Parts: sequence; C-alpha cells; structure tokens
Amino acid sequence: MKSTDSAPDTASTAAKPDHDRELVRAITDALALAVGKRAAHQALQHARRRHRADAQRRALHAAAHLAGYSALIGYIWRQRRTSHAA
Repeated sequence: MKSTDSAPDTASTAAKPDHDRELVRAITDALALAVGKRAAHQALQHARRRHRADAQRRALHAAAHLAGYSALIGYIWRQRRTSHAA
C-alpha cells in the first residue's frame, strides 16, 4: 500500500515544478511583451517628435531662403518701376 500512496505524491511533486516552470515562462513572456510594447511606443513617439522638429527646421529654412529671394525680387521690381516712371 505504501507504494501506491507514494506514487500520487511523486506525481504531484513532479507536476508541480513543471507547473511552476510554465507559470514562470508565462509571466516572463508577458513581461517581455509589455516591455517590448512600451519600447516600441517610445521609439514611435521619439521618431514622431524628431520628424516634427526636422519638418519645422526645414520649413523655417525654406521660408528664410525664400524671404531673401522675395526681398531681392521686390527690390529689383521697385527699381524697374521707378526707372520706368521717371
């Protein structure tokens, strides 16, 4: 009888480490997924911020560049207009 009583105990103790291992693996996978999602979200936010800053910098550069040309064209146009009026 002792052999039958000890058999379920060894089976339950053998199943318990497997269950614990599966639980640890599931928790580890969940944490890795959560960390991965957070890292991906942070990378996306960083890329969006960087893209906005680059776009604003390019727009400012283009506006300054065009302002110089428009001032030059305005000056030439005024010079030609005043020379034709005289």
